[in-house]
Amino acid sequence: MHWILQTNLFQEAEWSRLVATLEQFGLPYSVHRVVPFVGELEPLPVLQAAKAVCFGSYSMRHSARKYRWDPGVYDLFDQDFLAQKVAWGERMLNADSRVLAFEEVQLEHPTFLRPIDDSKYFAGRVFDPEEFEAWRRRVCDLDEDDGTSLSPTTRVQVCTPKTIHAEYRFWIVGGKIVTKSLYKLGRRVVYASDVDERMDHFVLQAVADWQPHRAFVIDVCDTPEGPRIVEINTLNAAGFYAGDVQRLVAALEELES
Repeated sequence: MHWILQTNLFQEAEWSRLVATLEQFGLPYSVHRVVPFVGELEPLPVLQAAKAVCFGSYSMRHSARKYRWDPGVYDLFDQDFLAQKVAWGERMLNADSRVLAFEEVQLEHPTFLRPIDDSKYFAGRVFDPEEFEAWRRRVCDLDEDDGTSLSPTTRVQVCTPKTIHAEYRFWIVGGKIVTKSLYKLGRRVVYASDVDERMDHFVLQAVADWQPHRAFVIDVCDTPEGPRIVEINTLNAAGFYAGDVQRLVAALEELES
């Protein structure tokens, strides 16, 4: 495939690993600036292969759809939290979430919020009531632009904070685990390729029950109640952490061959 990469998005080490892998495998690639939100590429790529895949910000999906690149982006926008809950039920970390419009949310205690889809409107985290109310007022009452497409009607999930021991990312291609990485230990950011085998079994069982796309990223965690699914992410816009980039590139090439 022709690999379409966004400049200045990945961490330097991640960028170096990806580019080195493409060059080692002799795969064509090009580097582009991506216009925020609309996803237009500057300059437009001149494809050197019949298929093309994008790696960079989530907005690249707009160009992928416009120019009909195949596979382009393994887009998960329609596979939101509600679809995930139907498929995975109580295996979801935040299965107890209420789904509300952003403007309807009122907090009395520190509460976890995130968009219900892979929209990147804001990163999910625990919000303090006063902090959230000030933000909600700016978005809903003052109509301030916070630099995203967040609006009063954006649907979000609202739930109680959970205790998490560790968080892991798994890259799934063609129903198989291609690579994986620890990315958080307690509250510390820790990247490591050594992952508890319990997580492998848990992820494989979940993937056997449902796959939102033929290639995607699933984040899972270890909790006092056992492994749980945190969320899924569009593979094209997910950081690599300590994942094996060579295995990922090879798996995607094989999938699309």
